Amino acid sequence: MYPIKVGVIGVGRLGAFHAEKYQQLGSCELVAVADINERRAKKVAKSLGVEFLTDYHGLLDRVEAVSIATPTSTHFEIGKDCLEQGLHTLIEKPICTSPEQAEELIETARNSGVKLQIGHVERFNPAILRADSLIQRPLFVEVHRLGNFSRRGTDVDVILDLMIHDLDLVIHYVNSPVTHVSAAGVPVLTPQGDIANVRLEFENGCVANLTASRVSKEKTRKFRLFQQNGYLSIDLLNHEVTWVKKVDRQLLGRPIILPRNLKVPPKDALEEEIASFVKAVAEDGPVKVTGEDGLRALSLATTIKDEMLRRLETFQVFLN
Repeated sequence: MYPIKVGVIGVGRLGAFHAEKYQQLGSCELVAVADINERRAKKVAKSLGVEFLTDYHGLLDRVEAVSIATPTSTHFEIGKDCLEQGLHTLIEKPICTSPEQAEELIETARNSGVKLQIGHVERFNPAILRADSLIQRPLFVEVHRLGNFSRRGTDVDVILDLMIHDLDLVIHYVNSPVTHVSAAGVPVLTPQGDIANVRLEFENGCVANLTASRVSKEKTRKFRLFQQNGYLSIDLLNHEVTWVKKVDRQLLGRPIILPRNLKVPPKDALEEEIASFVKAVAEDGPVKVTGEDGLRALSLATTIKDEMLRRLETFQVFLN
């Protein structure tokens, strides 16, 4: 099997990591990187011993697959160009800025007969991989994703920047239609919402509470699931999993609940994501996070944003 020729479009902080992971894989050949910032493109290219371009169009007829790690507002235009060219495409999350655009990208990939994977990297987080087989019909989910302010990603609000990671996980594990959304958010340092909270109710009875902030002092990535046979606490940042399970034995007439700290094998989530994408291309297999997955997360994020803005407008009316 010959190495798959790949390129990376957008080599800011995250795109540079994409390029490094491709370079390390023996199953592909990193041909070049592209970025409108010539200095940045040249620096990354030099460190990896590949070519650089400032116009991604010059890359499209030289590779078979690409990663797109540009600002979200550019995902649709660049993604469509790549998919129409017949390139297998990994687009960083979120897939784009509107569900209508996402649907068009999915249709373009289908018509071109190529793979479209979305970069919801938490699916490859070693803590999630360790807990995966234990997650069974959660009844309640609680998520906190907090961090300090960074100008990276501020072309979108905190829902598309941060919360969308957890929306993808919640949708994946609850696996039931959302029936009710209640959301609130506040713009603090940008015109976009910088902190948001949402309560989701699902058709199967599950409830999920999610909080995302990019104006917090400390970084937190906690994902907790409560189900009939126990409770899982997943630390996505420190790669720790605690499994609290009810056992058959009793003490003083009551069931015993035993906590276990599960061993999490060390893995690099982005490396796993890139390797999974390349394998799907090489073996013509399914991608782990599909365009449809990206669309579902984006559609829910859009609904949350609309509800957040509606509530904020109501609040402003009362202030006035």
